[in-house]
Amino acid sequence: MSQRRGTRYQSCSPAASCSRLRKIQEILTKSSKSTPDGILCILGIDSRYNEGCRELANYLLFDLYSQRSIEFEKTGFPEEVLDDVIILIKSDSVRLYCNPVNYSYLLPYVICWRNLHVHCMSQSEYEDEEAAEEFKIASFVNMVRDCSRIGIPYSSHGHLQTFDMFIVEKWPIVQAFALEGIGGGGFFTMKYELMDVSESLWKVYSIMDPVSLEALLMEVRFFFKYS
Repeated sequence: MSQRRGTRYQSCSPAASCSRLRKIQEILTKSSKSTPDGILCILGIDSRYNEGCRELANYLLFDLYSQRSIEFEKTGFPEEVLDDVIILIKSDSVRLYCNPVNYSYLLPYVICWRNLHVHCMSQSEYEDEEAAEEFKIASFVNMVRDCSRIGIPYSSHGHLQTFDMFIVEKWPIVQAFALEGIGGGGFFTMKYELMDVSESLWKVYSIMDPVSLEALLMEVRFFFKYS
């Protein structure tokens, strides 16, 4: 089991990373009134550990946030620090909030993304907890500023839940949006039209690529080895 946990996909590459991102962005290029302007992925406590967001992050970052991620197991940092990530995918760009701790782990996966805009404090700035929290809220507000419709990966594959925007409103970072002074002014769900894009994302996840093929072969080999 430990060997499996430590295995990294050999087929991961900048080309594979960009290909996966483009497949997600294609959802945003459809000419429809129900097409969102962006897809918002919030990890960790800030989305109350939403599984749909985690699934999207794992697709884009090649299982970096899976339970068997060897990169994170060895860091010694608490989960809330490593999960401190917000990604907004637009049709032609990506906006990423992270902290100086998880930045170095995310960078190899995202550096090749076209028109990537990163919101991240320096290590010395991040040590001020109050300033770090205000920076995150301000970053979130700026990331979504030019959107009107936002897609949420609400459900994980095979576990469809009824979409409830009021549950999203209770996510901590979304609640913080309403804070006076540093927030966006008003409730997030009143300012933006939210929609569930889970099923559209599942169709993308089902498309076989070199990395998913390798993952499938690894699962098959593991099964026969330990069965």
